[in-house]
Amino acid sequence: MEIKLHANATTTPRIRRYLQESTKSDRELSAELGISVTTVRRWRKREQVSDNLTTPKVIHKAMRQEQVVLINGLRECLAAPLDDLLQLVNEGLGISVSRATLNRYLKPTVKDRKGVMHKGIQALKAGQRPTHLVLHHLPLSLHMDDGGEQHLLWAREPISGWCFARLYAGISPQLMSHWAREVLAACPADIQSAETIGLDLSSAALGIALQNDSSPQRSVQVPVPLGEIIPRLNEEPVNQLLERICCGYNQGKAQKRLGDKTPQAFLDALRQND
Repeated sequence: MEIKLHANATTTPRIRRYLQESTKSDRELSAELGISVTTVRRWRKREQVSDNLTTPKVIHKAMRQEQVVLINGLRECLAAPLDDLLQLVNEGLGISVSRATLNRYLKPTVKDRKGVMHKGIQALKAGQRPTHLVLHHLPLSLHMDDGGEQHLLWAREPISGWCFARLYAGISPQLMSHWAREVLAACPADIQSAETIGLDLSSAALGIALQNDSSPQRSVQVPVPLGEIIPRLNEEPVNQLLERICCGYNQGKAQKRLGDKTPQAFLDALRQND
């Protein structure tokens, strides 16, 4: 039988078995065989005489295409660094993936055509203030098990990354206005204007300046149950998950670019100082 040894092996299977069965001390065997004490001890602790496999003990399966799209969308929305995104994917969404695997699936970031938007402390140094929100409406065509047509409304304050999201079964101007007022009440920043994408809102009703892009948004098709894409949804309702993820991101982990503060604490501190 052909025996394949590691290229740097200093022992054969016969010597390894001899080491395991011998009653001599480690130092005696080291001197007898001309090998290091470390090598003697390594093989005396093992039961087998073959080299360990070099393949990883845990092999991470490739992510579904829907998961890749979702994760890249989250990265674009939150502008989160890799380690924060990894925590969100693993703990928030319940998708088990290694850091290297996640990084492999991330698309290169594309700079805004209007230029680079500063974040956190850099934004403050550039004279920018967190007074503006971006409000989105994304229609979803889900699997029938998830209710079919749904509507994702989400908001983000670009400088801190503070976010707010809810999913609704139906949509109307009244619901959009109610949700927008809920966002303004929850956001700790002094919001004076907002850009809306896919929402029909009234500036007078909200009391802030609006730049409306109310063109119909293209519905995102999700042909499989959400639980197959986001495992955590098999344990909790979607709005509860959205609220927990937003709360965790807003209040959970301090970010270096925000002066070692969470988005919530960063905005709270600015509002108190103004």
